[in-house]
Parts: sequence; C-alpha cells; structure tokens
Amino acid sequence: TQSRLTSHPTSTATMIQPNATLYVKNIDWKIKKPLLMRALYALFSRHGKVLEVIVLRRDGLRGQAFVIMQDIPAATAARQNVNGFTFFEKDLVVEYAKEKSDRIARMDGTYVPKAKRQKQSSLGQEQENAAPEDDTAAGEENTDPKDSTTPSDNDNNNVNTTVDVGDPSKYLFAENLPAECNEMMLGMLFRQYAGYKEVRMPRPGLAFIEFEEEAHATLALKGLNGFKLTQSDTLVLRYGKS
Repeated sequence: TQSRLTSHPTSTATMIQPNATLYVKNIDWKIKKPLLMRALYALFSRHGKVLEVIVLRRDGLRGQAFVIMQDIPAATAARQNVNGFTFFEKDLVVEYAKEKSDRIARMDGTYVPKAKRQKQSSLGQEQENAAPEDDTAAGEENTDPKDSTTPSDNDNNNVNTTVDVGDPSKYLFAENLPAECNEMMLGMLFRQYAGYKEVRMPRPGLAFIEFEEEAHATLALKGLNGFKLTQSDTLVLRYGKS
C-alpha cells in the first residue's frame, strides 16, 4: 500500500482543513537527506510527537517534505511555530496537507485503498501538497527507508544518562562530531531553543554552544543530548566552563 500524500498547486479557493499531516516547502534540497530528515524531526518534535518525516527528492518535488504529527493539536502548534522559521538559511513554509497520510487514516479508521481513491478522483486535478503516486510512507509496504525517518531513528532513550555532563553553565560543549557537521547545521539545531546565542567551532569535530542563561542551556542539553547526527554518530553534550 502506498501513501496518499501528493503534491499540488495552491488554490486560494480551496480551504484546507486542519489535519495531523503537514506539508513543508522551501527547504534547501542540497542538504543531505539523512541530515535533513533528522533536522526536521528535531525541529517539529518540540511541538508534539512526530510519527514520521518524509522527504521528497524527485525532480519537481525537491525542497518539499511531509511531517506526520500524532494529532491535529500537535500539527497546529508546529505549523504556527515553525512556519517562517529560518532552516539552513531558508524560511520554511508550513501548511496543512490537503490529504491526511495513510498512517493517520489507518489510526482514525478513514483509510481508503489507493485504487479506490484514484477512481474517486479520476476527474480531479492533482493537488499541491501531494507526494507523487509512487511515494510511500515509512512503515508501509514497498517503502524506501532512505526517504523517511521515524521516532526510533532518533530515540534518545538509548543515551547513557549516567555520563557526567559537568556543572551547569550557560555553555554547552560537543566533541567527536562527524566531518559533515558544521556551524550552520549545529546552529539550526540549537536555535530552536530560547536564549540561544551562537555556535563556535575552533576546529573540526569540536563545538561550543552559548546561551543567554544556564536554564536555556539545560533545556537544550536535555532536548538534544543523544540526537543522531548520522546513522553512526550521536550528539553528546556536556556543560562547558564559563
């Protein structure tokens, strides 16, 4: 079974009803897909549980993604807070998807098989926030796992919480970062948190993150410590010295 998400031209005459699936565009498609999916997951997770992130990279669909939240209130909060957010130097555009994802439809009992949907809409026009017909959501059959990420991909519960993170301060310290991790990427992750000031990388693999207050740094440490930067690299944070 395949996802019902499709890509569509926006029509001001069409009122899009709130739903748990969000359509995101104006993404810098040159960002590597694994990093992009994890960054979107981290960004939207601040506003509710993210069930899945689907990144579109086919011709004509680059720079677009779908984020499936657990419910409409979470999607609404994410849409209100993330729309216009500067993400890798581009301002995101976040809208409700015109159709809910198959995953949500199965959860709420409204799922209709693809063949039946195609028959019902055979005379209609293709929609804008609709993934192409051959796109599938993670967890569906015939899914390419490289196209999506799910909570298990960024489950921070496996982080060893017994590691000493040092004495609380307004600075965070990260080391052993992967080669592709730069100031722009780290800044995008940390600027989601109140009080963020800057990231400094004195050399590759090492970073200092400054916040206005200790409390701000603590929230960021709790939220991002253990975040998977790549399939094999995890962000490990400690407090830095003031």
